[in-house]
Amino acid sequence: MNLTDISKYFNQLDLIKATADQIKKDFEMFGMEIRFSGNAYNAYEELFDQIEPHIKKLIDSNRSKFLGILYRIDLNDDQITKAVNDNSSEPFSEIITDLIIKRELQKVVIRNHYKTQ
Repeated sequence: MNLTDISKYFNQLDLIKATADQIKKDFEMFGMEIRFSGNAYNAYEELFDQIEPHIKKLIDSNRSKFLGILYRIDLNDDQITKAVNDNSSEPFSEIITDLIIKRELQKVVIRNHYKTQ
């Protein structure tokens, strides 16, 4: 399952809530607060709008913390390079934020898949 296939899960409330919880937990480890209203209808936008300013600030001012978050979330250079090449007109912070949300959702989907087997 790659990150582009993951979008079909964005309409499943239980997965969205678990993804938001995972994002909150990962960002809290780095001293950043992310909130989620519980509204699955606009969950992606809500999370994106909170994560992107953090990412933008880290890219500009704290490269080691930025790399730490990428490592914690498990985003690798190949995924980032492909996303940048596929979306070269988008700001880097927005590309990374999109990857973070999709990777966190992917982890939740995979975890749930193996939990039910």
